[in-house]
Amino acid sequence: MDLEIRHLRMVTAIAEAGSISRAAAALGYTQPALTAQLQRIERALGGPLFDRGRRGTRPTTLGSIVLNHSTGVLTLYDDLLRDVRQRGPGDTDLDALRLGSIPGPLTALLMTAARALFPRADTSLHVADTEEELLDLLTGGRLEFGLGLDYPGYELALPPELDDAVLAVEPIFVLLSAGHPLAGQPEVALADLATEQWLAGEGKDVRMRSLFRAACRRAGFTPRRVQRMNAAVIFPLIGQGHGVALTHALTPARPGVLIRPLAGDPMWAR
Repeated sequence: MDLEIRHLRMVTAIAEAGSISRAAAALGYTQPALTAQLQRIERALGGPLFDRGRRGTRPTTLGSIVLNHSTGVLTLYDDLLRDVRQRGPGDTDLDALRLGSIPGPLTALLMTAARALFPRADTSLHVADTEEELLDLLTGGRLEFGLGLDYPGYELALPPELDDAVLAVEPIFVLLSAGHPLAGQPEVALADLATEQWLAGEGKDVRMRSLFRAACRRAGFTPRRVQRMNAAVIFPLIGQGHGVALTHALTPARPGVLIRPLAGDPMWAR
């Protein structure tokens, strides 16, 4: 199941109301219907978003990260919708909307939101290898919007002719095999992964590699076993116990692969 704007609104409403029943009433759903929707969302994201108790619902660690993203995405969506509705009668229709993004869990949602907001526009998506490529395309007038990542301490210099906005700030997680000795822990210390085989995609993001190596140094080790390969085989290899990898918190779950937070959040992205 692909996430949609309405799914993010449901999750946000449950967090704000503090219970599924109150959120259902506010959204116009029955409680069983909203519960079923939440369960589908949780399956898509690979874990529970809320702890349910007598005093209501509280976000889990994964739920807090999803809510952080949801706030930014919903704000951007609502702002775009407001601007569209405020267009004057003399404004011309947008014929083409050129989007750019690096590969990530929000890429498909960006396309969905853009097509919902501009149904008559010819919307295209360019998937870039790096944020530097996105900036070149934006400054060259070949894209209207770009979605990328930045890392604390390794920020990109934004050209003065471009505007930016932070949609969310999230810690970097780790992918483990379901049979990994640390799979049962709610979070994993980076130092406990010092001897692991690290699997990395073939992307050109030098800043992410620098962030990773700096975090490893702070944890007291140097990663000596790092293998770069096509991203399509990383999940199957991890599922069979042949390595671990860094990932975004919103990466969809895969059979045999678990997503765990790193203790102390040694790496962040925004």
